[in-house]
Amino acid sequence: MITRIKWVPLIAAIASTAVLVSACDSAANHIAQGDVFTKQNKWDNAIAEYSKAIELAPKQAEPYYKRGIAYTGKGQYDLAIADFSKTIELEPAVAEVYNERALAYANTGKLQLALADLDTAIKLNPKLAIAYSNRGAAYSDMGQYELAIADLSRAIDLDPYNATAYSNRGWAYFRVEYFESALNDFNSAIYLDPKLAVAYLDRGIVNYAKQKYDLAMADFKKTLELTSNPGLKQVAEQHIKAIESKQ
Repeated sequence: MITRIKWVPLIAAIASTAVLVSACDSAANHIAQGDVFTKQNKWDNAIAEYSKAIELAPKQAEPYYKRGIAYTGKGQYDLAIADFSKTIELEPAVAEVYNERALAYANTGKLQLALADLDTAIKLNPKLAIAYSNRGAAYSDMGQYELAIADLSRAIDLDPYNATAYSNRGWAYFRVEYFESALNDFNSAIYLDPKLAVAYLDRGIVNYAKQKYDLAMADFKKTLELTSNPGLKQVAEQHIKAIESKQ
């Protein structure tokens, strides 16, 4: 089974270090270079720069936090968790760090730990939209769709331009058979992010369930056009074959 829920890491937080203690000047130079590599998704280079900063300023939280983000980008979630945990040890009251560690926990299947971190993030910053969005994604992964809808709705209230939150809420609505609400959310997600393949896929699944096969076919074909994700492609191709068998 593929995972439709897309977690949203708070990558933008690396651009603002005010929430964390500034490192010494020499370490700051490595952090700045690491930030450049992170924005380019050059994770190995970013990790090397942040590691140099840590060697120079091992008591500063910022390079651990940013190296954790780089490890997350590379898919090395256990290393990311270790860095975020060190960040929390040094700076225990930064909501964004708990959000990032929750993302890493979720990607290792530790949803209860992810939920605990997201609860903490929201307590520290009740207006952190991404934490509600990610907690809603976790609830949806766990099949707790009403809780997912509530959190994703709060995320949308706080950040009405979050296409992923609309897409995730649309899937939760579909799972509780609120088909029209699901379609409205997928339409909003696609309007905000026309390249969000999972929104087309899931809108196609809703239309397929409603026996609107022409609309579903168009969405499944659009999914194949937009994504290289093997799980999404497999689901789209299976539904295309199912529609063709009915014609």
